[in-house]
Amino acid sequence: MEIYNDAKNYNNRMFDFGFNAETAPTKNVLGVIENEKVTVAEYPFNGLGVRKIMKGFDAVDFAIVEELGRSKYLSSIQIYQYIRLRGLYVSRDGIRNRINKFLKYRLIREYVLKNDELTNGLRFYDLDVKVIPIANECKVIFNRGNRIISEYKKQTENLYDTAEGIKRVVVGNMIILGLLMNGVKMKRFGILETMRIKGSTDAKNVIIRTASNVHIDDESHILYEVVRNTPDALDNLADKVSRYYKIVNDKDYKENNYYGYKTVPQLVICGETYEHNLRIDKYLREVGLYSEKDTIMYTEDLLYVQATLKNLYVLDETGNRTWYALPTQ
Repeated sequence: MEIYNDAKNYNNRMFDFGFNAETAPTKNVLGVIENEKVTVAEYPFNGLGVRKIMKGFDAVDFAIVEELGRSKYLSSIQIYQYIRLRGLYVSRDGIRNRINKFLKYRLIREYVLKNDELTNGLRFYDLDVKVIPIANECKVIFNRGNRIISEYKKQTENLYDTAEGIKRVVVGNMIILGLLMNGVKMKRFGILETMRIKGSTDAKNVIIRTASNVHIDDESHILYEVVRNTPDALDNLADKVSRYYKIVNDKDYKENNYYGYKTVPQLVICGETYEHNLRIDKYLREVGLYSEKDTIMYTEDLLYVQATLKNLYVLDETGNRTWYALPTQ
């Protein structure tokens, strides 16, 4: 098992989460807002070699590379939470100072998400290509979902992520962090990984990549797909749900899936709010993507900044919720 996906390495919960988990928040900052744009903060060129930079690194510096490598996009508080869960000590100010150092060295990139009406936007981070030798030395495993893409390639091949795409990944990480900080029973977690039968390709459609996933035990594996409230989101979700049903109904999945899981996964859709989930559920029923046998579950953004593991529910035709809780350690 990869060390940065092994839940037992993230069980230090004796720290300040960076927010009050006992008070239910009312504002969802990770919902998509109208005319939201992504800008990349510009920093001067830095020619200092990677080997010289690494000589000044400590365990927290390396951990920042490792967490961003696996997680693709993180906010500063999420970097802090992952690192503290590993048992490494650093303050919130310490994380901010290290982020500034990484930006100066051009090891990471800073993305600002805002519209013209906002003075300050949301800031998220990913790894820049200069850091690849460090990430390789740390044995970070990359796939098509979390790969590091240069600015040149993004520009020439139009590979820039939208605000919706970035927030989808950030919410996927927020779900994992919420579960870890609340002590869910878990063996493994992943970000932007594919669930598939060995050797399968998109041509077979027996493949699905979700924002995050959690392996509870041999009988329980959960895929979390994050959906933002945008015009194209429902059509894109329909394709993913169709692929999901092909996976769970494929006779070869249990015996021949890539990660060796012994059960078919449970799909959980994370909408922005309960009302958003009602619209999603209504749409899936209308297009014939509802199964009584393999029922899709739902969750919401703000359930993962609270001190609770009762964060999953099933919707009936009238919109009533039946709640479920995940097991604790």
